[in-house]
Amino acid sequence: MTSSYPAALPLLLCIVVAAVTAFGLVGYGLPAIGRGGPGAVARGGAALAGALAAVAYVWGLVSLFLDESGTAQACQDANPSLYGQVSGYSVSYLPPALDCRTSSGGSYAAAVPGFIAPVMTVCAVIAVTLALIAFAEHRRTTTPEHPEKRTT
Repeated sequence: MTSSYPAALPLLLCIVVAAVTAFGLVGYGLPAIGRGGPGAVARGGAALAGALAAVAYVWGLVSLFLDESGTAQACQDANPSLYGQVSGYSVSYLPPALDCRTSSGGSYAAAVPGFIAPVMTVCAVIAVTLALIAFAEHRRTTTPEHPEKRTT
């Protein structure tokens, strides 16, 4: 069987970066909501949604990391009836995934919970949407109501 499993060091680096990012976004988001003002809820909500996406990413990466030494076991646990046909593995960092490839050309997921990618996607979309709303609110409140007419 061939394996394209990632090394532990890149996984650990991604886990640390994503975890620090999540803590930073929570540290920004909660006080932003508490301060109030125009766009505060949108800014804070965007940060918290981004933090949740980062936490889901960390969860997926930790699942990959914990399973690194037992890839074959993860494939067997995920689908015992297809395990005899497994010819290799493929790994994805974004979204985190471990696919067990079968000799017939198909594959099935193992190790990483199936809800990780949808949670990451939905949270990222919510974060971007709220960030755009916060940006629009900021522009609306900082532009003067009656712009000066320029005379050239």
